[in-house]
Amino acid sequence: MDKDTFPISTFSLDAVAPGTKSRLLLHVFDELIRPVTLPALVAGGREPGRTLLAVAGVHGDEYEGMEAIRHVFADLDPARLRGAFLAIPVANPFAYEARARVAPLHVDGLNLARVFPGDPAGTPSRRLGHALLDLVARTVGPDDLFLDFHSGSADVPFATLIGFRDVPGPATDRAEEAARHFGVPRLWRIPNGPGPFNAETARRGIPTLGTETTGRAGCDPADVAAYARGLRNLLAYLGICPELPTPPRLDDSPRPSAEVLAPATGFLRVVHRLDDEVAAG
Repeated sequence: MDKDTFPISTFSLDAVAPGTKSRLLLHVFDELIRPVTLPALVAGGREPGRTLLAVAGVHGDEYEGMEAIRHVFADLDPARLRGAFLAIPVANPFAYEARARVAPLHVDGLNLARVFPGDPAGTPSRRLGHALLDLVARTVGPDDLFLDFHSGSADVPFATLIGFRDVPGPATDRAEEAARHFGVPRLWRIPNGPGPFNAETARRGIPTLGTETTGRAGCDPADVAAYARGLRNLLAYLGICPELPTPPRLDDSPRPSAEVLAPATGFLRVVHRLDDEVAAG
């Protein structure tokens, strides 16, 4: 491997000198036509502190988080940081290259966001999931934070949300408090369930946030700006970027998800816009 490529299974933030930032590749495995690697952006402060690990592109057509990570990383001055920022802007190269939410059939056809904790002896997506979860578990401590960026699909838009998994424990309490400083006015209590990346990290006691925004397989500048602002707010809240202003705290109650199932087949005529307030009746 060349000097800028590291095995993901052994990579640590110690690989980056204090007060520097680097663009690296994390090597996952070799068994496909070419090696599977993930781009990683790492900024290490001159002083010790907390760590923010951000991931985007678990679905290959969710571009807003990818762009927000790139914008924020480009502006960071590592000489002024305390702690570390590690980001993987494209966590699923199989789906990203296909411009899709899932891996192509010739890889394994799986949705990476439904196969965590993965399997080191499984199909490519399951092996990738295992490697990503292991990296987060080794890197993010109880005082640090893991952020999993998502967006709506080509078919289904989302309101812009910041959320934490409904997994009782001190890590969830820390995640909820961090979510209140992200800068998005909709706080989401995400149901617990098997398969998603941020669900598996939350169940392991890792302070974890997840997001959604419009998506539609586009890259709306307003959504990118909201995510970049939120990422900067978290860097300020954690003390990693002490020169950034302290973000305001959102005091609203978190909202749970509610599934509304249609009682019959037919055509759905939408009379409300996304994000409208609605009430029974």
